[in-house]
Amino acid sequence: MFSTLFNLVLKPGPTIDRIMQERNLKLALLGYSVGAFSIILARGLTKGISIGGFIAAFILILFLSICISFFFSATAHLFLELTTARGRAAGLFVLIGLSEFTKTLIVAYTLIALNFPTLLHLKPLFIFLILVLQLFFVLFMMQHAYGLSKKMTFLALIISFVPSIICFFGTIFILLGLIFGLIFG
Repeated sequence: MFSTLFNLVLKPGPTIDRIMQERNLKLALLGYSVGAFSIILARGLTKGISIGGFIAAFILILFLSICISFFFSATAHLFLELTTARGRAAGLFVLIGLSEFTKTLIVAYTLIALNFPTLLHLKPLFIFLILVLQLFFVLFMMQHAYGLSKKMTFLALIISFVPSIICFFGTIFILLGLIFGLIFG
C-alpha cells in the first residue's frame, strides 16, 4: 500500500494507470481516514478537543468526505463518459482518496504555528491554499487517468462538483426527513 504512495510521487503516470485498473478501496479509505484525522488533529492542537469529541468529529468528517467523494466521482465519471474519455468511477474514487493525503500539511502548519503564534492568524488562508493544492492534485490525476486536456478536465470537475454537492445534501435531508417521520409520525 505504501509502495503505491511512493510510486505516485516518483512515477505518477504508470501509478495512476495502475490505480485506475486495480481500484484499491483500502488505499482510498486510508486516504480519507488520514485526511479526516489531520483536520481533527489540527483543530485539537489549537483549540483542544475531548476524546469523545475527537472520535465523533473524526467519524462525521470521514463519513462526509467519503459520501461527497462518492457522489463527485460518480457524477464526474458520468460526465466524462459522455465525452470520448474512458475510465472507472471506482478508480476515480481511489484517486480522490489519495488526494486527501495533502491535508496532512495542515497538521505540519499547525505544529509550526504553535511555536510562532502570529502564524495562527494565517491558518484559514493556509487551509484554503491546501484545498486549492488538493484540487490541482485531483485535476492532474483526472487528466492523466482519462487522457483529457486541462480545460476539459477542469470543466468536468466544475460541472461534477455542483450536482454531487446537491445530491449529497438532498440525500441527507431526505434521510433526516424519513428519520423524523419514523420518530414523530
